[in-house]
Amino acid sequence: MKVLILALLPAMAAAAAFGQPVTGGITDTTVSATYEPVVFAVKAINEQFAQNHGAHSHGLDLLEIVNARTQVVAGEKLYLTLHLTGDYYCDVNVWYRAWLQGDERLIITDGPTCSQHQPAKRARVGGIGDPKPLPDSGDAEGAAIVKALEFAACSLNDRMNSIFSSVLGDTSAVTYTSQVTAGLTLRFKNVPMVSTNCRNQGCAGLDLQACPADAHGLKQTCSFTVQYQAWMTPKYTLLDFAC
Repeated sequence: MKVLILALLPAMAAAAAFGQPVTGGITDTTVSATYEPVVFAVKAINEQFAQNHGAHSHGLDLLEIVNARTQVVAGEKLYLTLHLTGDYYCDVNVWYRAWLQGDERLIITDGPTCSQHQPAKRARVGGIGDPKPLPDSGDAEGAAIVKALEFAACSLNDRMNSIFSSVLGDTSAVTYTSQVTAGLTLRFKNVPMVSTNCRNQGCAGLDLQACPADAHGLKQTCSFTVQYQAWMTPKYTLLDFAC
């Protein structure tokens, strides 16, 4: 075995020297919108969009990183699925070699391939599953998901410039998706929020027993993205919302 490994080393070194990836396994990862390869991928998508729709077309902005996978090569290869404004979903692969400069630092190896239709299946580990109705809170998993939604609804009062507090309305139409990341990323849709007669003093000052929903109050439908990390304190973080 030792002889075989020694025999392979020159070939691996030669591959790296000529810029050929020394391939490793592909694994799921979590990256931020400001990560250099992600910014580069969005730029490449906009360059392609300008070519197809005219140089004066409005650029696309990144809404979310739907899926990200990484592969150790001579550097890092990222397989990205990005959701952009205009409801575009784009697949693009980026080869990133942080020690290089110029055009060799970041290279598009495949794509961008864009569609205005969300891929139907994203159920693999690291991907986003299909939307599901809000679960029953009778078991530990269901309770964690329901608590994540309640946390998001409560936290909305810290983010909104409103005189009165808002609480959850009827949740029967709420759906959610889950994604295994550094913990679990939960995305809630069709969330009804209803104002109360209580002054908005933030989530910490919200007493659900004393502040029920006002039947005649302002109603709005929201979506929330919550990060759940059971080992952290606090366990929940509100990453994004839209109402």
